[in-house]
Amino acid sequence: MRLAVDFVYSFRTLAASKSRTFLTMLGIIIGVMSVLAVISVGLSAQQLVVGQVKSLGSNLVGILPGGGQDTGPPPIAFGIVTTSLKIADADVLRDLPHIEAVTPYVRRSQTLSAGTHSSTATVSGVNEDLIRVEDFSIGDGRFLSSEDVNGFGRVVVLGYKTADTLFPGGGAVGQFVRIKGSQFEVIGVMAKRGTAFFQDQDDQAIIPVTTAQKFVAGVDYVTFVRAKIDAAENIDAAIDDIRRTLRRRHGISDPAKDDFTVRSAATAVDILGNVTGAIKGFLLIVTAISLIVGGINIMNVMFVAVRERTREIGLRKALGAHPTRILLQFLMESAMISFMGGAIGTALGVLVTWGVAKAIAGLGYDWQFVVPLSGVTWSLGISVTIGLVFGVWPAASAARLEPISALRYE
Repeated sequence: MRLAVDFVYSFRTLAASKSRTFLTMLGIIIGVMSVLAVISVGLSAQQLVVGQVKSLGSNLVGILPGGGQDTGPPPIAFGIVTTSLKIADADVLRDLPHIEAVTPYVRRSQTLSAGTHSSTATVSGVNEDLIRVEDFSIGDGRFLSSEDVNGFGRVVVLGYKTADTLFPGGGAVGQFVRIKGSQFEVIGVMAKRGTAFFQDQDDQAIIPVTTAQKFVAGVDYVTFVRAKIDAAENIDAAIDDIRRTLRRRHGISDPAKDDFTVRSAATAVDILGNVTGAIKGFLLIVTAISLIVGGINIMNVMFVAVRERTREIGLRKALGAHPTRILLQFLMESAMISFMGGAIGTALGVLVTWGVAKAIAGLGYDWQFVVPLSGVTWSLGISVTIGLVFGVWPAASAARLEPISALRYE
C-alpha cells in the first residue's frame, strides 16, 4: 500500500514540473534510442551481408590474390593490389576433382556508350563458365563462348538495366557499344537478377576476360577467381586441392608464404558476421556514453530536487517517516524518469529503424525491418538501472537529513 502511495506521489511530483522532467529524460531518450537503433540496424545489416553472400551460392569457393590468415580479411579487402593470380591458374583448376566450373574475374568501372546514350557500369571480364558459377540465365541472345575468350572477342553481354539504358527501344542484341574506345558487339542480354552482394547485377556488362585484360584494364593478372564445387561435403577437399595446385604452380613450399587466399562461402559468412558484430559492438559502446550522460543529468536534477524539498523532507521525518521511506521515494522518482525516458527512446528507436529499413529497401536491397524483443527489453532494463544507480546518491543524501536542520532550511 505504501509503495502505491509513493508511486502516485512521485508521479504527481514529476508532473508538476513537466519541462524539467522532460529535459531530465532527454539524455536517456537519446541514449536508449541510439542503442536500440544500433542493435536493430546492426542485426539487419548482418542479415543482409550474410544473405548477399549466400545468394551467390553456398558451394562457391573464392580464390583471392595475396596471402592472409584463415580467419581474417584478405589483402584485397584493404585495397592492396596483388598480381599473383593469372588466367592460367583458373584454367588449371578446372581439371581438379569436385570442381564443376571456374572463372577468373577482371573488374573495372567503365562508361559504355551507344549513339547518344551512355551508362557507367561494372565491366566484368570472365570466361564462359560464369553462367554456371553464378547460376543465372540469358534473357535474349547468347552468352560468351570459349571461342570468344580464346580469340579476344570484342563481344559483350549486357545486364538488363544497362541494356535498357543504352537501347531504350529494345533490340540490343546485334547492336554495338563503345567501351574505352573499342567497339563491342552485343551478343546477349541477361535476365533480371536484382542486387547481390551490394552490387546491382542488372547494371553491368560482361566481356571475355582476355579482352578485358588487353583492351580495358591493360593488365596480365586477374582480380579474383571463383570455383563452383559439385557438393557441399566436398568443399574442404576441393579447397585443399586448390591450395596444393596453386602452391605447386607458384613454387611455394611454405604455406605461410602463400600468395593467394582460398575462402568458401561459409567462411566468408563467418568472417563478415564477426566484422559486422565487432562494428556493432563498437557503436554500442559509443552510444552508451549518452546513457551515462543521461544518468549524470538525472543525478544532478535529483540533487536539486532534494535541496528544493528539504523542508518537506524535514516535515515528513518530524511526522515519523523512516529514512528508508525517504530513500525509496527519491529512488522511485529517478527510476520513473529513466523508465519514461527509456519508453520514449524505445519508441523513437523503432521509428528510426523503420525509416532506415524503408530507405535502404528503396535502394533495391533486401533489407529487413528487425527489432529484437531482447533489444527492447535490454534498453528498458538498462534505462531503469541507470535511473536507480545514479539516483542512489541524492536519495541517500535526502534520507540522511536531520529533521530539525531540514525544517530550518531556507
